[in-house]
Amino acid sequence: RDFKAFMQAATAAKKVLHDNAVTGQGLPTYGTQVLMNVINTMGALPTRNHRDVQFEEAGRISGEAMHEKRASDGKTHLVTNAACFGCTIACGRISRIDESHFSVKNSPQYWGANGGLEYEAAWALGVANGVGDLEALQYANLLCNEHGMDPISFGATVGAAMELYDLGILSKEQIGLDAKFGSAEALCKLVEMTATGEGFGKDLGLGSARMCAKYGRPELSMSVKNQEFPAYDSRGIQGMGLAYATSNRGACHLRGYTVASEVLGIPVKTDPLTTDGKADLVKAFQDATGVFDSAGICVFTTFAWTLTDIQPQIQAACEGDWSMDKLNLVGERIWNMERQFNLAAGLTAADDDLPPRLKNEPAKTGPAKGLVNKL
Repeated sequence: RDFKAFMQAATAAKKVLHDNAVTGQGLPTYGTQVLMNVINTMGALPTRNHRDVQFEEAGRISGEAMHEKRASDGKTHLVTNAACFGCTIACGRISRIDESHFSVKNSPQYWGANGGLEYEAAWALGVANGVGDLEALQYANLLCNEHGMDPISFGATVGAAMELYDLGILSKEQIGLDAKFGSAEALCKLVEMTATGEGFGKDLGLGSARMCAKYGRPELSMSVKNQEFPAYDSRGIQGMGLAYATSNRGACHLRGYTVASEVLGIPVKTDPLTTDGKADLVKAFQDATGVFDSAGICVFTTFAWTLTDIQPQIQAACEGDWSMDKLNLVGERIWNMERQFNLAAGLTAADDDLPPRLKNEPAKTGPAKGLVNKL
C-alpha cells in the first residue's frame, strides 16, 4: 500500500530488536536455551512430570553448556546460530552430536551438523524425564523432527510413562525396558519405538492424556484440554496457570506468554508468585498475541516489540484503518472466535482447568517453595 512508509517503519522496528538485550544479545548467542538456567533458578522448571520445580542437572543441558568444549573430542555442541528467512534475531541452533555417544556411534547419518535444541525441546526431552545428557536430548530431538513428532508432547508423555513406571503401574515387561527417571538410554529407545510404532511406542503415541487414562491414572497427565504443558511451572509463575487453563488450544505458552512480564520484566515487571493483576495481564497478552500471529510475525519479536512497533508496519502494508484501537479490537475478536469454535466443538468452562498436582501439591524447593497455583 505504501512501500516507502512500510520500509521506514520496518527499519525502525528492526533497530528496536537489535538494541534489545533479549532479541539483540541473549537469543542470538544462546537461543531460546538462554532460559534453562533462568527458569530453573527461579523454581519454575517442571521436573520429572511436574513432581519438582527445579532440576539438579539443568546446567548440563543449558544454552551455556552448548558452548562448552566436550572432553571426548574438544568440540562444542553448538556449531553456529541460524535464522529464519530475513530474521534479524537468528535464535536458531545448529549443533553437532558427539560421534562417540551411545545413541549415534553406529549411525553416521547423525554425525553431521543438524538443527539444535530449543529450550522447549531440551526441557521436555530432558528435565521432564530427569535426563541430563545433552547428546541424548539432541538425538531424541533429531528423531522427533525426522518423524514429525512434537518434542514437547512426546517428552512430556515419556515423563508421564516414567512416573507410571516409578509407581509400579507399568512394568519393565509392559514397556520393554527399564524406564526409570533419568535414564538417557530409555529416552533414546523410547523415541525410536514411538517413531516406528513399535511395542510400547504405540502407547506413547497416544499422548499423555489418553495413555494415562488407559492405565487408570488420568491425573498424571500434565496437560490442559489434552495438550501437554510447555516448560514453565505455574506454581512458580502464577500468571501462566491462568494462561494455560484458558488457552483455546490447550496448555500453551504461545497464546499468552506472561513469562515475559513475570520473569523478564517485559513490558513491565510483575511478581511471579502472586495472582494480583494477572487476569488483566493474561488478557492483554492473549489479545496482543492474536494480532502478532495474524500479522505473520514471530512471537519472539514481542520480547522487544509491543503493538505500537507493529502498528505503523501494518498500517503501511494494509488497506483501511489499522489504528491501535482497531488492533486491540482485532486481537480480542480473534480470541473470542476461537473460543466460539471450541464451544461449538463441545468444550465448556470446565475444561479451563489445571491438573490436580499443580493446584494441590506445593512446590518443594526454590522461591515458590510451599506454593500451589492459585487458579
